[in-house]
Amino acid sequence: MIKQYDGEIGFDLGWDLARYGRKPALDKVDEYVLRGYGAGLVHFPHAQRHADRFEAKWLQLRLSALRRGRIVQREVTPTFLRMIDVSHCPVTLEELTHGMRTETDRSVDRINNDGGYATRNLMVLSTRANQAKGNKNFGEVRRNSERLTDCDGLLPRKWQRLLCLMAGACGAAAGEELACFPLSTRLPAGTLAPLYLHLQKMVLQYAFPATLRNRLIKLLSAQQPDAAQRARFVIACERVAVLIGKVGHPYDALADARVQAFLAGWFVSLTETARAHFSTSTEPGV
Repeated sequence: MIKQYDGEIGFDLGWDLARYGRKPALDKVDEYVLRGYGAGLVHFPHAQRHADRFEAKWLQLRLSALRRGRIVQREVTPTFLRMIDVSHCPVTLEELTHGMRTETDRSVDRINNDGGYATRNLMVLSTRANQAKGNKNFGEVRRNSERLTDCDGLLPRKWQRLLCLMAGACGAAAGEELACFPLSTRLPAGTLAPLYLHLQKMVLQYAFPATLRNRLIKLLSAQQPDAAQRARFVIACERVAVLIGKVGHPYDALADARVQAFLAGWFVSLTETARAHFSTSTEPGV
């Protein structure tokens, strides 16, 4: 970031810290933050309100970004952070805590470590998952997902979930060849993801009731000219509906070998025109 922009965002951050009554650590901020904080104290001699956990996280993200020379997109607001919040870690599946200073505490992390703090590049993880991810790139996470034993405290299945979360923001940028692989966890709200993962998300989301499942089958069958592939797609959807009741985590239904073979076959056999149409299709409403 250019120095002039550094000054602008630093001043604005200092101003907001004063507005929420949060004194910056003098040894961890630059002169622009201090100037903004001083100006804010004149305007807000008393805190305007106590920051809730989303507003506190918003201030913390901006401080962290400034230290790293990164940009926080204006659309990243306390309201956005509230929108992407989840009750369970999408990697470990553990229930998330707040302010407990444990490995289950919520952590807002950049999906692509080389990217900025932007709406399509942020996700909520447990501190444990965030620490395991560290500065690893997409290729390193993919290799960990293919191991037979745990690595950095995560089992291969958990690395597979992280791989799904990172696929959209990191895979293409890293020049990685993205083969069809199972969607193994919920995708973060508003983030990028390969089209094949979105297909699986739709199949899982509309598995029940049967009327909704049939509506999805009808909608997507229109994009597939091959009758045999259409039949396999129906079998895959029906099989997912059955398996959901037999697995502990709904996304594990998508890991079934037959489901993957039929869904991947349907997807890769689409023509470019059909795939483009599929990517812009509207999902069936409830």
